[in-house]
Amino acid sequence: MTDSNLYALLIGVNCYLPHRLSDGSYYDNLQGAVNDVNAVEAFLRVNLNVPESHIFKLTASNPNPVLKEPVEPPEHLPTYANMVLKFKEITEIGQPGDRIYIHYSGHGGRTITAYPEIKGEAGVDESLVPTDIGQLDESGQAINCYLRDLELAWLLKQMENKGLIVTVVFDSCHSGGATRSTAQVRGLGTIDRLPQKMSSLVASREELLNNWRSLQQVTPAESTLHLGSLPQSKNYVFLAACCPSEKAFEDGFNRGGLNQRHGALTYWLLDSFQQGYLGLTYKDIYDRIRAKIKSQFPQQTPLLLGEGDRLIFGSDRTAVTHFLSVQKIDRAKQQISINAGIATGIHKGAKFAIYPIGTRDFSKTDTRLALAEVINYDATLAECKIEPLQGQPEIALGDPAILLCVPAQLIRKVAFYYQEQATAEEMSLSQLPPNKLLPNIYAKQQQARNSIQQVLPAFGQGWLEWKDINYSKEMTLADDESIDYFITLNHEEAYEICDATGIPYSNLNPPVYLGSPKAASERVIPRLIHLAKYRAVQELYNSGSPLTEKVQVQLLGKLENDTEGSNILPIQLDDALNPTFKDGECIIFEIINLYSSPLKVAILDLKSNWSIQQIYPQPDNEMFVEISPGVEHRKVIRYCLRLPEGYPEGVDIFKVFATLGEAELRGLALPPLDSPMVAPPKYRGYSGSDPLSLLAQAFAQEKPQNRRLNAAYSYREWVVKQFTVRVKQG
Repeated sequence: MTDSNLYALLIGVNCYLPHRLSDGSYYDNLQGAVNDVNAVEAFLRVNLNVPESHIFKLTASNPNPVLKEPVEPPEHLPTYANMVLKFKEITEIGQPGDRIYIHYSGHGGRTITAYPEIKGEAGVDESLVPTDIGQLDESGQAINCYLRDLELAWLLKQMENKGLIVTVVFDSCHSGGATRSTAQVRGLGTIDRLPQKMSSLVASREELLNNWRSLQQVTPAESTLHLGSLPQSKNYVFLAACCPSEKAFEDGFNRGGLNQRHGALTYWLLDSFQQGYLGLTYKDIYDRIRAKIKSQFPQQTPLLLGEGDRLIFGSDRTAVTHFLSVQKIDRAKQQISINAGIATGIHKGAKFAIYPIGTRDFSKTDTRLALAEVINYDATLAECKIEPLQGQPEIALGDPAILLCVPAQLIRKVAFYYQEQATAEEMSLSQLPPNKLLPNIYAKQQQARNSIQQVLPAFGQGWLEWKDINYSKEMTLADDESIDYFITLNHEEAYEICDATGIPYSNLNPPVYLGSPKAASERVIPRLIHLAKYRAVQELYNSGSPLTEKVQVQLLGKLENDTEGSNILPIQLDDALNPTFKDGECIIFEIINLYSSPLKVAILDLKSNWSIQQIYPQPDNEMFVEISPGVEHRKVIRYCLRLPEGYPEGVDIFKVFATLGEAELRGLALPPLDSPMVAPPKYRGYSGSDPLSLLAQAFAQEKPQNRRLNAAYSYREWVVKQFTVRVKQG
């Protein structure tokens, strides 16, 4: 069925025409922005049947090697003028109640404000960066190439005024920085101070200023594109790649066997859509996206603003009824094909449940016709082996297919980053002259690399895999070659463990030096195993569960003081999603069961010292606490926050597990980093035989039984909700 009420504006900028900013820097060409919008377009057309005429797309592909320019014709390039034109066109075409999806992938930028009367003389405009940034007109005058926050606010306000239901995704940032991996940052850490043309193609100066004033009360230089420029209305959802001061990354991803670069936000957004979004809200799916991105790129925190409880691709009034469906049936081979392929991120091992056509409630497992597992795929179709369920009718063409799970990856890949010369920062940190620095430090990297490579197979316990690859910024890694952790040797001859972007973890103390006895086998490798287990728990999420909407977790506030009967104080938020507390303060949060049956609940706390503790109920006493259905049976939890010793600040991730069965989760616990692993004791002889318990047991083992444990993810009788708080010394 064609979705005639959904329109999309897709903007992807890989190529930035030659330019130079005020400090001599420039916006690097990207590799994955155009891939992002092409994949989004494929999802909209294949999965939602959005007509081609409803999709407005502007792209600047990587430069032609001869002409040094994008291959697209001028009218299809994301120039400043074309971007403004397409915003206005889609607003004009859309009718009240229509849904508008806007997706921008490219650089974000900061420039001196064009509106000092609003932001002050030292103010900054947050902007999207078109492909023609820094270009000059025929008279040699600067063209206002930035699409500024005041202009975006006006454009989106016009959509709201017309009654359009808007979703905005910005896969960009405003922070720069180099990485030691294939990842690239989608931003530049500078403010462009070159003179800009002050006129706007969006609206008159007076209209822009009056609209901005009507939307918010701002002080000079206080507003940002992320937090201030969008209309505060229920008729939009805004998903940004990161918080204003953070980095947004793009890297190599394997999309169904096709190796491509994508923005992390776009990749995991599309991947999450494929988990099955029927009945889910943007807040529901945001929780999974945030967990996935944070586990891969710890410096990137996606941001959700606006009406987060709106149904995905729906509105406040209507629910989405689109789903994947059965396209082909081969009964002799017990196989079917589903309309999901490379563009939608489906890959081998993904599991579907097949329901009769006309099904509206996909939470009922007794109405399923069969289970199906992907065994092959092409651009648009996924071929699946089916497992018919006893007593159910045969599958028919057009039957809905609901994604249950993707494989859980336990084993992490490790590589050594061999740095051929010192960075400017490292040179400044060293007291040695350059001619001594290189032979004394960097010549030892081969020794450090060999030490890790030789001992990892024996001491990695099956949790780690060594990858020996030469890296370059342009390369794209296949799924089997993607790197989870990089090892480097710093200027002090100490090993550093870096995340997937090549940025060292700052809270791995004390340092481990190359010359220390058994440094690789007894210090570095155990730390890598510990990080692998921590990340596996951090990534636990089960979007296919019918409990997703039925379990509510809300942070209520903090106690005035830690005494009986103390008042609950409202939380002062540093930002919309990361409340900050002082060490020793007690937080209050509630858990409500809206399901039809009692649920068993247990809560884990993932701390900054890489420990994982069950904090509710106390693990020595009980496995879980049962919560009966209904708001009147809600559980109110009090928990006092404590920083690990030696940490001036940290982050606590709370994961609230709710299950229908008696799940044993203590296998997910971890001691602090560098502490001995201790096997959890048994509860009254109970070890747990359900898939979730078996997954927890696999985490607790010295060596994982296998790479991928699909059972827990296709097991729909559990759900996890999580929230994060920052803790600082008082």
